[in-house]
Amino acid sequence: MSQLLGRGPVAEVYAVDGVALKVFPGKFDRRALSVIERERARLAELSAPVLPLDGIELVDGTRHAFRMELCAGSLADRVRREGPLSSEEVDALCGSLSRALASAHALGVLHGGITPANVLFRANGEVVLADFGVAQRQQFRRDPLAGIEWVSPETLRTGVVEAATDVYGLGAVLHFALTGRSPHPSRIGELTGERILRVLSDPVPAVSRPDVPVALSTAIGRMLAPDPARRPAPAAADTPAAPLARPARRRGYAALVAAPAAALAVVLWLRATPEPPASQPLPPVAEPAAPVVELDEPTDLGDKVSLRWTSTDDRLYFAVNYWAEGEPSRTEPAEFSTTVTVTVEPDRKYCFLVRGTRGGDQIYESQTESVRGAVCHR
Repeated sequence: MSQLLGRGPVAEVYAVDGVALKVFPGKFDRRALSVIERERARLAELSAPVLPLDGIELVDGTRHAFRMELCAGSLADRVRREGPLSSEEVDALCGSLSRALASAHALGVLHGGITPANVLFRANGEVVLADFGVAQRQQFRRDPLAGIEWVSPETLRTGVVEAATDVYGLGAVLHFALTGRSPHPSRIGELTGERILRVLSDPVPAVSRPDVPVALSTAIGRMLAPDPARRPAPAAADTPAAPLARPARRRGYAALVAAPAAALAVVLWLRATPEPPASQPLPPVAEPAAPVVELDEPTDLGDKVSLRWTSTDDRLYFAVNYWAEGEPSRTEPAEFSTTVTVTVEPDRKYCFLVRGTRGGDQIYESQTESVRGAVCHR
């Protein structure tokens, strides 16, 4: 008998005869299956807190499934049920998960999609990182917006997954563990294009809980740096993974003491990106010219308006803001295209502008254009 444990963007996870079975909607192709098998063999050799796959099998002869250890729950479940973790628990979490990433990266294996749902707790309270592998995430079609709050800006923009992508994902998970929210929580009434631009361009606010040590908050902030080159590499410790510390009054997890190595791991994160000595200043770097976005005159098609624009930077991600005269603005995502057609009311006057970002903290706007004699006040 099987029990559905949860659904992700693509697969479903079931408890079957004491093990977990992650079932995909179809079969992996030969190339993807080869990569998955190779990475499974590598991860099985690790003593780090990584949850390996026990095997890959076919369900009903039509769908591939991953068989793995059945864990007690996920970080997402626990925070949803009990609220944010203590700073001591997140300190231990940082040490364990950074060691898991460092060990996997040393073997050439990327995770590619770290979220609170794949940070799992074993029955004894030990935390493990599950669901490694880029190949499995590229095989089946998924909603491109699913889980964007955990994805690094450069990966959201280009689709490229690198070691720095995993570092950002780890920072996002630790931020969630301390605050109970993702680094970019959704907002009521926010349109898709607006949220994408916010994830791409808005810096993540620092964790400001009074009980959180500055060293831990700083380490998480560096993991979430918009520039991947400024994120530290995961620090591996030679000590075994420890269960997270838990207050004794809470039930369902053992009240265990966090390893002292966890605090050391945070220090290693901070040392991974040393600042240059004051006596050896960095040479001046010429600031590149800001991108220019130029919106052409809109083409009025009655119930639609066609827009076209140019940009001096082909790496920008675009969205169009438009509004009827005197009304709030709306957003139409254009992604990396330089044309879009928006639906309008035939008897209303409209204003348009294009906003672009390349994933930093800067948004570049075009001039405002209008149709039907609209007066466009910003």
